[in-house]
Amino acid sequence: MINKTKVFTPKVGSKGLMTLPKQVRDVLGIKEGDRILLKIEPDGRVVLEKALIVPANECILQTVER
Repeated sequence: MINKTKVFTPKVGSKGLMTLPKQVRDVLGIKEGDRILLKIEPDGRVVLEKALIVPANECILQTVER
């Protein structure tokens, strides 16, 4: 089976906004109101992921044994 990379070229508007193509939103499970995470890698690549926001009152703190 051959995996094919899909390439999208959304247009950036005057205020810096762009629309993520539906296929990208579907793959990442992004819905209206969701946050996304953009990471700039040292080589200049930008990685887009769905952000997982956990409210502070739902955080589980773990201690590290030394």
